[in-house]
Amino acid sequence: MSRMQKRFINTARIFTLLLIFVFIIIPFGYLRAEGYKKITGYRPDAYWVVRPGTQKAVYLTGLSVGSEAKREEIYKLVRKTELNSIVYDVKDDWGYIDYETDVEMADEIGAAKGYYNLDLILKEMREKEIYGIARFVVFKDSILPEARPDMAILDSRTGMPLYSEGSYWPDIYCEEVWDYYIEIVKELASKGVEEIQFDYVRAPARGNISYAEYSYNVDDNTKVWAVTSFLKRVREETEEYNIRISADVFGWVFIAENDQGIGQLLEELVPFLDFIYPMPYPSHYSKNFLGYELPEAYPYEVVSYTLDKGISRIDDVDNADCTVIPWIQAFGLRMKYTENEILEQIGAAEDLGIEGYLCWNAANIYGVVERALDSN
Repeated sequence: MSRMQKRFINTARIFTLLLIFVFIIIPFGYLRAEGYKKITGYRPDAYWVVRPGTQKAVYLTGLSVGSEAKREEIYKLVRKTELNSIVYDVKDDWGYIDYETDVEMADEIGAAKGYYNLDLILKEMREKEIYGIARFVVFKDSILPEARPDMAILDSRTGMPLYSEGSYWPDIYCEEVWDYYIEIVKELASKGVEEIQFDYVRAPARGNISYAEYSYNVDDNTKVWAVTSFLKRVREETEEYNIRISADVFGWVFIAENDQGIGQLLEELVPFLDFIYPMPYPSHYSKNFLGYELPEAYPYEVVSYTLDKGISRIDDVDNADCTVIPWIQAFGLRMKYTENEILEQIGAAEDLGIEGYLCWNAANIYGVVERALDSN
C-alpha cells in the first residue's frame, strides 16, 4: 500500500470519527436548539422549533384539540401563514383536565375529561415543527372546590365555597392545592411539553370578593406572596425538566403599580417566568381610557401604551429574564374587528421590538386572523 493510500485511509477514519461524534455523541436535537437554557435532565426530543420570543400562535380549547378536523384546519393555517405555534388547553376554565391524564386526584374529583391523547398531539406538532404552549388555568377551578370544599375559598356568610366570576375557587394559600397542580405540571413536563402557560394565576377579581375567606392564610400573608410562592414551588420542582414557565395577566397589570387585590404584581411575577403574556384587549378598557370614548376603536394606541408601560417596569427588575409577548384580540365586543384591527395590534407590538403574539378567540374561529396575515 502506497504512502498516499495510507494517508487517504487515515484521513477517512478521522472524518468518520468526527461524524460519529457530531451526530451520535452530541444529540441531533441539541444542534437544532436555539437559545436553550442548560437544565439538568435535558431531553433531545424537546427542542425549540422557533426562536424564543417569536411565538406566533392561535388558541385552541381541549375540545378543538380533540377534533382531528379542527386540528387539521389549524395546522393548515399555521402552514400557510407566519404563525408557528399553538396554545392549547390542558386544564381548562372549569377545572377539567382536557388530556388523558394519569394523575389520581384528577380522576378522584371527576376532573379527568380526556378529550385528546397528549402524546399524539405532541408528536403531530413536532412533525409539523409547531411550537406548543400548554394553557393551564390555575385558581379558577369549580371542580376541585366542589369535590373538596375544605380546599376552597370560603364565603364568610355561609361557610361554603365562594362563587365569584362564574366559578368556585380553590384557596390560593392552600399548599395541598399547589401539590395537585404541580403533579399535573410534572406529568406534562415528563411527556415533553415545551411550555406551560398559567392562566388565572390569581385570586378572584370581581363578584362576591368582599366575602372571600382564605382559611389557609394563617400567617396573614399577601395575595402576592401566595401567587409568587406557588410559582417558586413550580420552578423548584421542575428543575430537572426542559420546561418553560409563563403566565397570562390582565393588561392592567402592566399599568397598575399594585396587585389590584388579586395577587398579580408585575415586578414580583417576572423573576419566576420565562415569558409573560399580557392581555391588552382594547375592548376590556373602560370608557375614556387614554381619552377615548371607545378604546376598542383604537387598538394600536391601547396596546402600545399598555406594553410600553410594562416593558419599562420589567427592565428595572434585577435578574429578570422574562420576555413580553401580547395576546391579540381576535374578536369584537362593541364593534366588529377586521383585518385592520388585528394588524394594528400586531404593529403596536412590533414597533416596541416585540416579535411574537398570541391570538385569542374563545370560539377558535380565526378567519379574520388568516385574512390579516395573508394581506400583511
